[in-house]
Amino acid sequence: MDAISHRRRDEGAQKPVLFTEFGLSNMNKDYEPSQRERFYRTIFDVVYKSAKRRKAGAGTLVWQLFMEGMEGFNDEFGIVPHEQDPMYRLMVEQSCRLGRVTGRREERKLRKLCGHRH
Repeated sequence: MDAISHRRRDEGAQKPVLFTEFGLSNMNKDYEPSQRERFYRTIFDVVYKSAKRRKAGAGTLVWQLFMEGMEGFNDEFGIVPHEQDPMYRLMVEQSCRLGRVTGRREERKLRKLCGHRH
């Protein structure tokens, strides 16, 4: 089933859709970290635009996201974000954008996260 079929089926059911378990392997030929950032930004933008138009897009679940200190469990898809990393800033930006369009940005944790400049 393609993405359009999923979207049409979802819109009829009036249920939110999460784009889940996606990633970009760092073992791809000629891999550059900027490719991963562009790949994620593309997906995040599609989900954000859908949520902004009150369509099915509700969020994403990245494969695989690790906290610092868990690098030993990493595979070629793993991301260990930190405050200086472009992926960290991209994920914070997406969280704040979705929080804004869903009305949840004023919740304490999002307000704190989105109130800082990254």
